[in-house]
Amino acid sequence: MAESYVQISEGTGKKLWTETTVVGADTKHAEIVKLGEPYLASYTVVTGAVSVATLDSHLLQIMAGASLKVYVRQIRVYQFTVATTAALHYVDILRLTTAGTGGTTQNEQPLDSTDVASGAQAMTLPSSKGTEGAELDRQVSYILQTIPASPAITSSLLYDFNWESNRQKSLIIPADTSKGIVVKNRVAIAGASVVIVAEYVEANF
Repeated sequence: MAESYVQISEGTGKKLWTETTVVGADTKHAEIVKLGEPYLASYTVVTGAVSVATLDSHLLQIMAGASLKVYVRQIRVYQFTVATTAALHYVDILRLTTAGTGGTTQNEQPLDSTDVASGAQAMTLPSSKGTEGAELDRQVSYILQTIPASPAITSSLLYDFNWESNRQKSLIIPADTSKGIVVKNRVAIAGASVVIVAEYVEANF
């Protein structure tokens, strides 16, 4: 993408608030913007206990609705019950090109109660898994067998997938009910379960 700029005639009356930078022979004006409250409809999914005892199971899938893009902001995974045997564990984030079925449907809650219901739909542990696509992320953690006495442990957070940097795009799911993402379990650990919290927004652009 080539750098460009637009010349604006100042005229009279109201003024844009800018900060200037000299680039080559040109003085460029960067508009100063005061941030207001975010306005996009925002939603959370909070699961119950999800077993990690089955290799390659789809712990949580989020499928887009028919008309709005889904911008996934964050997915957090917490250990909920201890493992039979402590082990290293990892999960992947992958795209889905078809939806899984036969799992536990999750509630998508708006952060603003006046927003409409989410078009996106979430499900844990589908018995018939969706078709996996591109791998987008991976994190590795340690599943505990015994809870240490405090203060040896401060958090049960295992994974924090975050796409909120202002230097990159969010994880975007296209507006299409056959498009989604999944948190995939890559190590079978008997006895252990997790809870997952996902945060996303929906938009028509």
